[in-house]
Amino acid sequence: MSSSKQRPPRPPTNALTVVFFIGAVFFVLAFGGRALEGYRLHRYNATLRAEIRALEEQQDRLRERLEYVQTSEYVEKVAREQYKWTKDGETLVIPILKQDPAAAVSPTPSAHPVVSTHDKPPSCCWPLWWALLAPFD
Repeated sequence: MSSSKQRPPRPPTNALTVVFFIGAVFFVLAFGGRALEGYRLHRYNATLRAEIRALEEQQDRLRERLEYVQTSEYVEKVAREQYKWTKDGETLVIPILKQDPAAAVSPTPSAHPVVSTHDKPPSCCWPLWWALLAPFD
């Protein structure tokens, strides 16, 4: 045999290191992907919970509105305001605002004189109507 000593064979640490490193990278990537997916799902769930809360509040408001609409107070309010209904013995009063006839006539000068109501009230309204409807004669 030779005078030099033979060294014992070295264990294959380089191959184990590479396998361990590849396994660690695979584990980190797999775990990171799952963690990212979990985070996205958590945020999506939070968004859905907020939307559910908003819809529940809207549903509560609609239920309150439904209860109010089914009361006789609401029916009476709508009948009086929109349909001008009255109870027995009540009188409906509709105010009519009078408009100054001079203001109703267009600002352009016309050939027909405008009847003034400042001097005395007219006995009938035909002259006013005629002045308004026939300015082009």
